[in-house]
Amino acid sequence: MGRRLFSCLGKVSSSSGVQGKNNGTVVDSSAATCPDGPVLVELFSSQGCATSSEAELLLSRLVRGDYQLDAPVLVLSYHVDNMGGKDPYASSKWTVRQKAYVQALKIDDMFIPRVVVQGRAHCPANEEDALLSTIASAPRFPAPKFKANFQRPTSETLEVTLTGVLR
Repeated sequence: MGRRLFSCLGKVSSSSGVQGKNNGTVVDSSAATCPDGPVLVELFSSQGCATSSEAELLLSRLVRGDYQLDAPVLVLSYHVDNMGGKDPYASSKWTVRQKAYVQALKIDDMFIPRVVVQGRAHCPANEEDALLSTIASAPRFPAPKFKANFQRPTSETLEVTLTGVLR
């Protein structure tokens, strides 16, 4: 997976426009897409939720490479604190992040486990077919490119120059 993850760096495609709908969310790919770019998958779950462990198992299988996907996948897991039970990994920051997605994606309710893919589409995290379909239809983008030049510091200055384009 490592080579596939970094194979996209430096490539740029110029396709643009609206690609279609995904789970009720319009996907606008006005930024350059990269056919080999990674797909970001964010899981919102909690130890207080009975179905979250099933979703976490599904995502761990995804990371392990049990599914034949066309793109490398980056998975982040957030434990939200709004379930009422004790969860030592929960944070109100992750709950705020999920609420922001609920508003941005115009989702009717804030349930867990939920997966947000590329920040543009969502699905229940414990439904394998929905998850794989959402990942397969997600737009892919190249990672930001940058160049760093470091010079040995003198007694008077330390100079660091970063150049590049962030998308």
